[in-house]
Amino acid sequence: MATEKEIKDKWYELLDYAKQHAIGEGFNSGYRWLQDAFNEYLEMSDEIPGYGMGGQPGSDHNRRVLANRILLKLGHHIGGQHLIDENQEATLKAALDEVISDKNTNQLKL
Repeated sequence: MATEKEIKDKWYELLDYAKQHAIGEGFNSGYRWLQDAFNEYLEMSDEIPGYGMGGQPGSDHNRRVLANRILLKLGHHIGGQHLIDENQEATLKAALDEVISDKNTNQLKL
């Protein structure tokens, strides 16, 4: 079972990978890095009550909520960190939409 610190660390790692993917720069900018971190965070957060997304663990609802949290955190809008611009946000949204629908972590995509 993951600790709260491990979940927080995974959250920041996920945000970093999402940013790298959106801007297309960094060692962890590939789709697979984003997909793996997304799935790992979701699995870890579902283990501790209060950290999950509110729905059934691993459900499409939880996957969509997490994707929206990432976009809200990084995006160029009120409350966002303005780490990515609108075009980069669109790129990230498209990748997250694919991550939501593609739950198979054994398939390698670059």
